[in-house]
Amino acid sequence: MGGFFFLRSESGSVSAAAISLEGVSKRYGSKTIVHDLSFTVRPGEIVGFLGPNGAGKTTTMRMISGYTTPSAGRLRVAGFDMVKDNEKAARKLGYLPEQPPLYDMLEVAQYLRFVAKVKSVPQGEVKAEIDRVTQACRLEDVHRKEIYKLSKGYRQRLGLAQALLGKPEVLLLDEPTAGLDPGQIQETREVIRAFGEKHAVLLSTHILPEVTMICARVAIINHGRLLAIDSPQALQRAAEQPNVTLTTDAPADALRAELQAINGVSEVVTRPAGNDTNLLAVDCGVDSRAGIEASIARVVASRWNLYRLERRQPTLESIFLRYVQAAGTTS
Repeated sequence: MGGFFFLRSESGSVSAAAISLEGVSKRYGSKTIVHDLSFTVRPGEIVGFLGPNGAGKTTTMRMISGYTTPSAGRLRVAGFDMVKDNEKAARKLGYLPEQPPLYDMLEVAQYLRFVAKVKSVPQGEVKAEIDRVTQACRLEDVHRKEIYKLSKGYRQRLGLAQALLGKPEVLLLDEPTAGLDPGQIQETREVIRAFGEKHAVLLSTHILPEVTMICARVAIINHGRLLAIDSPQALQRAAEQPNVTLTTDAPADALRAELQAINGVSEVVTRPAGNDTNLLAVDCGVDSRAGIEASIARVVASRWNLYRLERRQPTLESIFLRYVQAAGTTS
């Protein structure tokens, strides 16, 4: 039988999980890519899936979609075990991989009819379904155009449309706004937000503002391990330690040693400053004592050029970088 897999919370209430991972791992030979992942996504919830390149996000997405099987653990989609009932689970699932699965020689409308047939959309509902996703993804102007003639933005929208066909209960989106212009990104967010009101969405992205805008919870992963999962607001509250951010041309190791020697600086996270490989962007976790910015400025400016310095409360980006850097030093 289908339906959702039910979990009992600590308070005793029962909630349905549209996606459920319990101790899921994936190994290729002797190399473990994903380590003991456990989390859920409920109907009516959009969960952002964050991690640097190579963190295990795409491998996890492929396991949830049934493209590959876990080496250990239990994985359910819409109540179906992805190992034992892969075909039944697949009927409940819409999936947009990082590279949309398109057939270049078909027209957009032909391709959507093909996908509708593969998904076993009832014949009498095919036209209405294709019209629905065509309008939702703003494909009206290209529905008679061959796919190989489409821009990257339209190809991405078509990939989202095929995932939405058949009204799946669960939607997996791997970088859904990649290649879109700002207007298209906003439209795509609205489509995802509307779908997520009644369905479960797992959204992998590198665009952190996107997560803040549309996701109820955020799962942060690195080296195949789950580092944190909570709402963006809760993650920020849990990291309410203020930050001093700065830009300088100092070498990372020398700067980190100098800053960590300052009384009141608890941690230092460094990264390249945008496209300028000669500059360093720095986040310093600091306590609430007065004058800490001045101490940092004096230390940096005494040896290197200091281009910017400001104090601010933690953002999702700084929290993400903090988790990832901490995991990198302990893995």
